[in-house]
Amino acid sequence: MVISPTPEQERDEFRVAASGGVPWPPLTLVTRDRLHSALDLGVRAPLTMLVAPAGTGKTVLLSDWMARRRRSGEPVMWVSGQSPGALAESLRRVIGGDVPSPPDPIVVDDAQLLPAAMVADVLQVLRESPQAVRLVLATRYDLPLPVSELELRGMALTLRSRDLRFTDAEATALVQAHASEATEEDVELFQTHTAGWAAALVLAARAFAASGVAVWPPANQRPVLDLLLGESLSTLGDRVQAMLLSTFGPGSVTGPQAVMLSGDPEAGAMLAELAGNGLLVTAYVADPGGEPLYRYHPLLVELLRRRAAASADDARLVVAAQRRSALHYENRGDGATALRSALGAADPEFVARIVLGHGPEILAAGDLDLVTAGFDALPDGYLADHPHLIGVRGLLRRVSGDVAGAVMDAASADDLAGAMNPATPDDDALAADAVLLRLWQSRYGWYDVHAAIDRARNLVAPDSADGDSRHAVLAPERLAWLLIDLAAAETWADDLDAALAHLDEALVTARMADHPGLVAGGLAHRAIVQYVRGQIQNAARSAQAALDVVEDRLPQVYAVRAQLVLGFAALNQLDLARAWSWYERVVETDLAGSDTVVTALRSMLRSVLLIEAGRLDEASTELTGDPEAAGPLPSFLSRDLALLRSWLAVLIGDQAGVEVQVRELDRSGNATEAELIRALLSLGQGDPRATVRLIDRVLEGLNPHPLVAAAAASFRTVLLGRLGDRPAAEASLVDTLNRVTPQRNLHALVPAGAAEPVFLDLLRSHLAGPNPQPFAAAAFEQLSAYLAAGSDIAERTLLARTRPDAQLSPPRRLDATVNGARIRLTAREADVLDQLALGNSYSEIAQALYITENTVKTHLMALYRKLGVEKRSAALRVARDVGLTQASGQPIHPP
Repeated sequence: MVISPTPEQERDEFRVAASGGVPWPPLTLVTRDRLHSALDLGVRAPLTMLVAPAGTGKTVLLSDWMARRRRSGEPVMWVSGQSPGALAESLRRVIGGDVPSPPDPIVVDDAQLLPAAMVADVLQVLRESPQAVRLVLATRYDLPLPVSELELRGMALTLRSRDLRFTDAEATALVQAHASEATEEDVELFQTHTAGWAAALVLAARAFAASGVAVWPPANQRPVLDLLLGESLSTLGDRVQAMLLSTFGPGSVTGPQAVMLSGDPEAGAMLAELAGNGLLVTAYVADPGGEPLYRYHPLLVELLRRRAAASADDARLVVAAQRRSALHYENRGDGATALRSALGAADPEFVARIVLGHGPEILAAGDLDLVTAGFDALPDGYLADHPHLIGVRGLLRRVSGDVAGAVMDAASADDLAGAMNPATPDDDALAADAVLLRLWQSRYGWYDVHAAIDRARNLVAPDSADGDSRHAVLAPERLAWLLIDLAAAETWADDLDAALAHLDEALVTARMADHPGLVAGGLAHRAIVQYVRGQIQNAARSAQAALDVVEDRLPQVYAVRAQLVLGFAALNQLDLARAWSWYERVVETDLAGSDTVVTALRSMLRSVLLIEAGRLDEASTELTGDPEAAGPLPSFLSRDLALLRSWLAVLIGDQAGVEVQVRELDRSGNATEAELIRALLSLGQGDPRATVRLIDRVLEGLNPHPLVAAAAASFRTVLLGRLGDRPAAEASLVDTLNRVTPQRNLHALVPAGAAEPVFLDLLRSHLAGPNPQPFAAAAFEQLSAYLAAGSDIAERTLLARTRPDAQLSPPRRLDATVNGARIRLTAREADVLDQLALGNSYSEIAQALYITENTVKTHLMALYRKLGVEKRSAALRVARDVGLTQASGQPIHPP
């Protein structure tokens, strides 16, 4: 039997996992009891800040305090600002209410490195739930947090440089730990000039230990720390200095990495000794017994950088280390690290080789600046002699938004690929890049989509009947990107089966290559295909997985797809607030580089949310015109847009608009959906039984889109209930729930469940029966909550208008022909026209419609312009003549 862990056990496991990477205190540690007491006091409040520059001993102090707490059995977590995932998880637990009482202290070292979004989350928690956290933030500068506000309330403590300065007693202990021969006079000299600054005291003590003389050279104009660090560095052996010069580039290294970079098998041992002596190298260990990570102090890094710039011999050491690093990481398949190292090696041929082999991999991870730096490092005219790189440059221009440059490089890559006889991996790479660029262009109508698909398919799986064809030799990252873009083009071309197959292959390839960005890209595109097929919950799982793979580092072109799908999924479950939240995230994304599929889905999501809010005129404006595209839209986009527009036309009583959209469904190859809309609209003829028969015929034989089929089944359930055929209505209800259940398509029930009491009555009765459908309870609960929120469209639906007890005015006509020209009023202009007909003044119209008088005047000006008049009386006369007044409205009849 599997026993689930208790919440306390889960928290203990999280503490252990989250507290990795705690630095080792130096062997020359001086415990500072007064600061330990201050920290003990501070963590009783929500926030403790340590704000001081580098070299003041923040990390050593906190690691010692944390070790003491752990020895006494008190929980505490350590988080690095460079890897703050555990902090994000802790904040999530706070927001979710899953925190112990009192909460565990969380120490965040280098908090100035936290992403802005995470600082904003900390700010939110401190303002909304301060008692749920105990944060200790060590930072080099103040963060945008409500520290003063919390201090005034006794809920925050701040320690600054003046607090961290070593007292005379502490300075004596620290100096003598490094130089036991130092006298009180020596310490007083050091203390006088360092003002208790930890790093300066350590360096002065080490200089004294090496020379035996305590002097202070005030005539030297260099900063004291630079001077002391240089003198201390000079006391180290040549071998140690060479190791440091070879390894300082990354800022932090493991022992094996230091061996690889320096070529010295003792590099790890040297670093361990430096860390033990506290000479601006700190050792961190994520797991007990694990490999320590050595982090160099920024002062040491800067000094070594200046030495390399000033000395040719030192520069050669750095270049040699970078070349070893580039070869090492290239052999391991880590193109980004290899390219960074190659740039340091100052070898254009080496840089070009890595850019060609790994450029797409790095671009797909979102590191455009690194690839740009690679091209910038090449001499002028280099690409003319090395044309294989043109494809990678085209991809760089594509993802960076240089459309014109990408199109030109696509044409050049095409010409070069066509002129070559692919025989080498470099030739295959160019051919793949050329096809990638053509697939991208095809989604904007700049290249024939079917031609691009054929080229891509032939590259990844050539026709065996063609004796000259062969499989291209491609790196897995390039192949995964190619398969993702091929699937995107196939989605555009309505070949969804092929798109899913290629996305599955892309995901396998990307996972094999351990490339999170491409895994996320494949998942985001798969979410779109699943959404198109009506598999909304499956799509939502794929979309969330895409976001989870790389958190906030997902490229926008993929992130926006995932966010759109999650917005539709929330809408589908009648969670309108969450749907709006996802839409707002979509709006924040730059869609300039997005294809028509993305822009159309964004427009549709906003339109549905506007309709749900009763803002029908805004929704009508949003849905006016097709998304920009060269050539016809994919049939699924034509279908979804037509269905949404027809729904809106029904709500505003626009019979002509419904007819137009039904014809569009027929034209775009969606005849089944068109037939189903005709069946639903036949209710306007007054024969519910005939409408039921028409719905049955379509549902049983023509296999419409799942969402439309579920809506039609719910419509049929209501009509059977009205007819008094209880057994048939209950059977239809179960059929409706069976259609809704697999993907939780609750939004499809809104036209019936929101407009017709009989639907919820049937559902309630069904739940009280002996064998309710498994999803019935959830459906009843969520529909009831939706209705309780007060829908603005419930009484506008076709079912509501045809209820036997409905006492509704007939729907408005919004379009007419005036002086030979076709005009269309907005819903708000029609409302103003009605008030005008009642003889109301500007102020009375404004009061009746809850708008300002200026808004009334704006609508009247638009109304007069459309009617071709200049005053009230003429407007009313023309409106009556063309049938636009409320009295002239006619119910919708089937087309």
